[in-house]
Amino acid sequence: YFRLADTGAGAGLARTLLWSIAEGDGLVTRDRLRAVELKREREGAAQSYFEQHAAEWDKIRALHVAEADVEAAMRRALGAAPVDLLVDIGTGTGRMLELFADRFKRGLGFDLNPAMLAYARAKLERAGLGSAQVRRADIYDLPLAEAAAGAVVMHQVLHFLADPARAIREAARVLAPGGRLLIVDFAPHELEFVRETFAHERLGFAPATIRGWVEDAGLALARNEDLAAAGSGKLTVSLWLAERAIAAPKGSRRAPAQARARKLERTG
Repeated sequence: YFRLADTGAGAGLARTLLWSIAEGDGLVTRDRLRAVELKREREGAAQSYFEQHAAEWDKIRALHVAEADVEAAMRRALGAAPVDLLVDIGTGTGRMLELFADRFKRGLGFDLNPAMLAYARAKLERAGLGSAQVRRADIYDLPLAEAAAGAVVMHQVLHFLADPARAIREAARVLAPGGRLLIVDFAPHELEFVRETFAHERLGFAPATIRGWVEDAGLALARNEDLAAAGSGKLTVSLWLAERAIAAPKGSRRAPAQARARKLERTG
């Protein structure tokens, strides 16, 4: 339930306390052994959960273009520029952290489902991705400071949410100037059965809807791409890339258009 702080005064204090404990302390040794046992139990439960739901996810994937094509398009859209922190909202199995592992110094995935988080942790550890972590958190209220992330990914998350616009606003809040938000979801469709079978709240999103939410959150939509699968009754996967503008330095002559307009009004 708890992790060692990564940064700040709290991290320094915690490490100082840990370093002060004798290496052979009996209580710590027992705690470590029990922690290993608990970890195995949770990984087993997570694997069972994944196996129970894998068939459902396979059915959804069969309805749209191959996942490999989606992931290749995502890597192209997000770009090759590295970031200090990449945030994956609604991380699920942690796949996005694996996909973009070469693009970040540190990756954080957030989800509310403990079983999925345990499965994601096990996967990331097996892959040796020590730079990536997953944590339990409300995606409407992320435990991150404003402008903390260089990139945010929301992969197949919005259609599960009652308030997608709010989730986008929260993603924008943690995005740093010059940062990029990559949203992947379905284009509008009429497959009503996904509401009951897969708990989808929304039947896809129109480009204008996403654009409106993104702009309301203070971002600019830079890219929109559709990946359509052949055949009738198939879902189209849409990608949207939004960016937060880099603030102009103080004293810059490149004032925002509204400020220039106000200046003209004052001068008549």
